[in-house]
Amino acid sequence: MDTSLTFERRNAASAGDAVRVRLSSIADDKAMLRAAAELTRDLNPPRAAIYWTDLLLSAGIGYAALALAMTLPSVGWAIVAGVVAVLALYRAGSFIHEVSHIRHASLPGFRLGWNLIAGIPLLVPSFMYEGVHNLHHARTRYGTSEDPEYLPLASMKPWTLPLFILTSILAPFALIVRYGVLTPLSLVVPGMHRVLVERYS
Repeated sequence: MDTSLTFERRNAASAGDAVRVRLSSIADDKAMLRAAAELTRDLNPPRAAIYWTDLLLSAGIGYAALALAMTLPSVGWAIVAGVVAVLALYRAGSFIHEVSHIRHASLPGFRLGWNLIAGIPLLVPSFMYEGVHNLHHARTRYGTSEDPEYLPLASMKPWTLPLFILTSILAPFALIVRYGVLTPLSLVVPGMHRVLVERYS
């Protein structure tokens, strides 16, 4: 009897220690995050010169490399140019994340410029990402089934992973159909525009 009571006390004590450890680690995390925020505060405001230079160089290199990949007579050099084009245009396209987060007033014209330079030519205008991505950052949604950018691949059926990869490969063709076929149809088919925006954007 005494042994069981002692055991229970020990369990209670260890549970209390665990709670204290968790609480202290949370406090430490908050302090670390606060310190990190203070140290990087001067890096937060977007600098127009850096944003525009990066975007223009990435897009310029990407489109130039793409043109070379399509015109070079040497297959080897065409492949090299194609790889450069993919990487550079991927970087230019990645600014969609910044566009969805920055205050447009703090970087005037950048949203429009990015859409004209990269978003529209690459068939990923910013409206396909803005709003939805912000929901991804909501504390009550992040990493849950309500997270629009969360896909629990680890807990899904094995056959879903190849399907996911195939879907990613077919995405460019789906975008061509979305903008080249469905968008013109939405101008003449009643109600189709709303469905297109809500379900296929």
